[in-house]
Amino acid sequence: MSADSFEYPDAAGYPDGMGFLDEGTTPGRAPSVGSAQFLTPSAEADVDLRVVDDSATEEYHAVIGDREVGVIRYSRLSGSPTVLRSTYVDPQLRGLGIGTAFVAHVLDERRERGERVIVQCPMIRAFVESHREYADVVVR
Repeated sequence: MSADSFEYPDAAGYPDGMGFLDEGTTPGRAPSVGSAQFLTPSAEADVDLRVVDDSATEEYHAVIGDREVGVIRYSRLSGSPTVLRSTYVDPQLRGLGIGTAFVAHVLDERRERGERVIVQCPMIRAFVESHREYADVVVR
C-alpha cells in the first residue's frame, strides 16, 4: 500500500467502524445553539439540509429537520487556514447526496469569507479532486 492510499476495514469504508474517518473519535453531539452560527440551507441538497458552524467545538453540523446527520471537524489557529480534519455522514443516509452538499456548502462558505482550507480528510480530498471548481479554496 502506498503512502497516499487508505485502507478502511469496515463495510462502510471507515477505520473505526462507526462512520468516522478519524479513528478514535466519538459521535458528534447536537450543536450548541447558543454558540453556533446557523447558516442558510444548502441549495445542492435534495432535502432541506442546514449547516451549522459551531466555532466553539470547531465542528460543522449537517441538520435535516431536527436531526443531526453529519459532522465535519476542523481546526483553526489565528491567522492560519482552516484544517478540515474529518467528515461523518449517517450511514443510513449515504448515497443521497447529503455528504456532497455538506462538503460543498462548507467550501462555499469558506470561499465567501475569503478563506482557504487545508484538507486532511480523505473524503473531502476526493471531493475536491473530482470538483476542480473548488481548487482555489484549497491550500496545496
